[in-house]
Amino acid sequence: MIGARQRLWGQKMVTANDGCPNSLAHDAYVALRELIVTCRLAPGERITEKRVAAELGFGLTPVRRALLRLNHEGLVRTLPRKGYQVAPLSIASVNELFQAWRILAPAIVELAFGDMTAQDASRLVAKEREKARRAREASDDLVLVEQASELWMTLAERTGNVRLLEMYMRLLVDLRRVFTLVLQDPVALNATKFGSEELWALMLGPGRTRESIEQFIDVAHRAVLEILLSWQSVAQAEVVVPAGKTAQ
Repeated sequence: MIGARQRLWGQKMVTANDGCPNSLAHDAYVALRELIVTCRLAPGERITEKRVAAELGFGLTPVRRALLRLNHEGLVRTLPRKGYQVAPLSIASVNELFQAWRILAPAIVELAFGDMTAQDASRLVAKEREKARRAREASDDLVLVEQASELWMTLAERTGNVRLLEMYMRLLVDLRRVFTLVLQDPVALNATKFGSEELWALMLGPGRTRESIEQFIDVAHRAVLEILLSWQSVAQAEVVVPAGKTAQ
């Protein structure tokens, strides 16, 4: 288990349709998924229906439905007679993730900026660079991850391509998990320029090209691998968070 639980952990999400099993199952799914995506439930961590039900404040039936849905999405694994395991991460799976992002990202940027005026594009770039600068000055790397996720989601939505958006949304879950994990390392961004204003300009500025966007992804990929390869668990099949490096 890593880090303090979100406010949802140990509390029940109450909705207007609280008595409806389907609504409760969805609420349990949302709460549990957020804990997984933000690594408050760590990759590889084992959980049971009873534990989740007790700590989230839901009944067994909505929790079971939520876990089945998360299993279908690949965020948890079913362990026969043992419960469930939060989907582990490995160096191979991280490499595949960045390879897929490298393919999708240029298409997303190209389509998103295709019908945007130069003035609107300039405003968007300036806004995102300023948000990133403030997050860095506050030494809040997790906020930087959230802001980057929001930016890419905005761009994916602006493409108007539903299938491209769906593909990116599937990538986003594991991208958030990976960056949340590595940013727990004290030297995570000290040795890399990932997140720098120069790179944001390179990716979104007026001189952007497919190659510059791919370069942005490659810098992020190398930075993540450098951090993961410094962890002893990488010698194993799965990435395990080192002791003392926890999500907040």
